[in-house]
Amino acid sequence: MSLLLTAVLLTKLPLVVRTYDSAGVSPRALEQARDSARAALATIGIEPIWRPCHATGCIGKPKPPQPPHQVEVEVRLVNAPASTARGTLGAAAVDLEQRAGTLATVYVDRIVAMAAQSGVDVGELIGRVVAHEIGHLILGTTDHAASGLMRPAWTSAEIRRRRPWDWIFSAEQGAEMRYRLQARDEAAGD
Repeated sequence: MSLLLTAVLLTKLPLVVRTYDSAGVSPRALEQARDSARAALATIGIEPIWRPCHATGCIGKPKPPQPPHQVEVEVRLVNAPASTARGTLGAAAVDLEQRAGTLATVYVDRIVAMAAQSGVDVGELIGRVVAHEIGHLILGTTDHAASGLMRPAWTSAEIRRRRPWDWIFSAEQGAEMRYRLQARDEAAGD
């Protein structure tokens, strides 16, 4: 077993994910989305800590940073504005100079339509989009991969096939995300 794989299996890096649901996703679909995103992130050793929030703020006030520090990102669940490009399921706001981001937006209405067209659980697909957008935030790039979870477009045929390798991060992406997450955590502690 490789050293990286051993380290991933032993150490889960925490990532606080504050979620804002403005689209009215059902509690069952939200739970399935969290499970789906958690599964994708767990394969690379990242453990999301879900913090549900409302328009007026998060449930429970954030605690002051204490060792170990935890990196936080925000995920908004909204319906897509009319100006959003057709087929876009989500977006991540990434500062390309800093190679980091903290805000992702997931277009629930688009995902609901694609899930219905593909015959898959809407919560599972929301979770995959959430994991993809978190990938952009942690990798600090808007670039996409040729295959896997970080590919730029997902077709109904790909979704229906349910090939496991279509829904995971590559080993390289996983190593880069862990490295960047640790670096952000250490920077938060300084």
